Amino acid sequence: MRKLIKITAVVMAILMCCAVFASCGGGDSSSEGGKSSAADTVKGKTETWGNITVLVPEGMTLKGGNILDKENPDVVNIAKDDNAMNYFLITVNDDEEGAKSGIDSTREMNEGAKDTTFSAGTEWKGVSYDYSGVAVLHVYGEVDGKIVVVQSYGFKSDEDITKSVLGSLKISAK
Repeated sequence: MRKLIKITAVVMAILMCCAVFASCGGGDSSSEGGKSSAADTVKGKTETWGNITVLVPEGMTLKGGNILDKENPDVVNIAKDDNAMNYFLITVNDDEEGAKSGIDSTREMNEGAKDTTFSAGTEWKGVSYDYSGVAVLHVYGEVDGKIVVVQSYGFKSDEDITKSVLGSLKISAK
């Protein structure tokens, strides 16, 4: 019995040492003094559809256009390969008033919608809420002088994937 207790104590001591070394190790992982950025953690490839260039994370697929116009150069949908209900819908909008109007409608139609503002390449403003336990985001921001509206289902504003996708956006002139 004493031998079992000694072995258990030694194993626990080794595990504690490993935990201490793992939590203390590592130097700076970026130029921000150890803080890793979303771009460091989300892998994927940059793709262009029409006027929109954006990071498409691994495990997701970009599809351009929309139901009304499959060739629309100002709309892209980036969806998970294994669950198309988790997506980012990105639309270049005509003006800020139209974007604000869409946000207002979303706020009015969805109980629990909260105003949100965050930075990811630009300042994004809009609302977020949960629908049946799934995060929903509807925001807009100015990218390359154009107003861009982003709607997402299954992603929160503070997630690395959201910040990476939105932060990567580039809009070409029409």
